[in-house]
Amino acid sequence: MRDSDPEVKATFLVARVLNSLFVMALVALVTFLLIDLAPGNYLDELASNPQISRATLDRVRDQYGLGQPFYVKFWRWGRSLAAGDLGDSFVYQRPVRQLLAERLGNTLLLNLAALAFAWLAGVALGLAAAARRGSALDWIIRAITTALLSTPAVVVAIVLLACAAQLGLPIGGVSATARPSADGARHVLDLARHLMLPALAVAAAWLPAIAQHTRAAIGSALDAPHMLAARARGIGRVRLVMVHATREALSPLIGFLGLSVSGLVSASLIVEVVMAWPGIGSLAYEAVLRRDIFLVVDLVQFSALFLLVGNTIGDVLLSLADPRVTHA
Repeated sequence: MRDSDPEVKATFLVARVLNSLFVMALVALVTFLLIDLAPGNYLDELASNPQISRATLDRVRDQYGLGQPFYVKFWRWGRSLAAGDLGDSFVYQRPVRQLLAERLGNTLLLNLAALAFAWLAGVALGLAAAARRGSALDWIIRAITTALLSTPAVVVAIVLLACAAQLGLPIGGVSATARPSADGARHVLDLARHLMLPALAVAAAWLPAIAQHTRAAIGSALDAPHMLAARARGIGRVRLVMVHATREALSPLIGFLGLSVSGLVSASLIVEVVMAWPGIGSLAYEAVLRRDIFLVVDLVQFSALFLLVGNTIGDVLLSLADPRVTHA
């Protein structure tokens, strides 16, 4: 059975990749359908401008295939994507690849910072609550996390914006200057000041769930019979929680890690719009408003890719922690 483990894991990964490709193709097709069903299009706004002739409108319609059925648009987009071309934005008159390249780094930076903070703080709060179950500390942590869970990310972002002036933190953008400062340390500090509020707003979407999930996983591990026996043998509470219970809780926590990675983008898109963070969230908002269909589809694909990558990371890590997963 050991000799077949690499083959089983390879089959598992191939199946995940094929399933992800099918899901992404289905997401793109449904996105084209929804855009086609929505009333109006990009040309309606152009037609309201008397300076734009009918011939120009017809040329734009033919150039981008805006008058074709949604499945024809999907086929043309799929062929371009297979050739490594993400298409052109007819609103910005630029390749979509360039637009994504300019903003993707900002979105990744925001999400990585938010993910790191959410997990560090969430696991610490969950461990503290699990170690002191039934105490005032446990009650306070559960009350705070429950309140955050019931608060939408957009509300958290607005509250943080209201506090920004009092805290002396900047609002919007990634830097106070158009170009990076010659002083590297000063530039990093400036970037951190601009990143702090958006990262806190995005982290607030997952931190309470991580804390509660950690508390539940650690609490379930502590209630196991062998844990009770270990406590009876004189093992201290700190060692029991930090070593033995944490080891038992790894599988559920690893599975939740993939879920948190896949769900970060959905929260960051809203925060980017509210806090004027120059990432793909604000770009997606503008693209939807102006019916830039190919840009919208590519951005939806990126969000779906992030979701699938997060799920795959969780599955792979879970299979490494528990090899029985690949045989399920």
